[in-house]
Amino acid sequence: MVEEKGVGEFLQAAVEVAGRNSGVYFLMVGERLSSDHAGNVADDLVQASAVLADRLILTGARSDVPELLAAMDVFCLPSWREGMPRTIIEAMMMGTPVVATNIRGSREEVVPGETGYLVPTRDPQALAEVFLRCAGDVDSAKKMGAAGRLRALRLYDERRVVALQIECIGKPLSSTPP
Repeated sequence: MVEEKGVGEFLQAAVEVAGRNSGVYFLMVGERLSSDHAGNVADDLVQASAVLADRLILTGARSDVPELLAAMDVFCLPSWREGMPRTIIEAMMMGTPVVATNIRGSREEVVPGETGYLVPTRDPQALAEVFLRCAGDVDSAKKMGAAGRLRALRLYDERRVVALQIECIGKPLSSTPP
């Protein structure tokens, strides 16, 4: 839980949503690594916890992530920067719609309006609006989750990815004259 993962924006959006929809709860999975030197979000957590109370669930580090993803109505990764976020693929594999920031990696994985939503970085208001949209149209969110699962199976199955890598690596070797 560090600043550049968009934790502050997530918490600000959660507080905004909580004021407009009393049925929405927020689950944060993970913890801050002691070796991490990125921005601390402890103050943000204290402030949001004071407003959200039992509607903010902080799990800490967990080993049952598939079960947690299955319990979520929406998965959110509001990072400022990423490579190819595996967490989005994991959420999609579980049939969970994704809300992520419009950054490299995330925008290659999420198809806006089809498998989830992309929002600008550092924009808690945009994040809140998408959360409210998902909470207000559960059927559409479920359809996006199902579409995300199909996309993940088609594009991100590890066996297929590894086979494609081996094929690509092998091509230059097989075309080299003896």
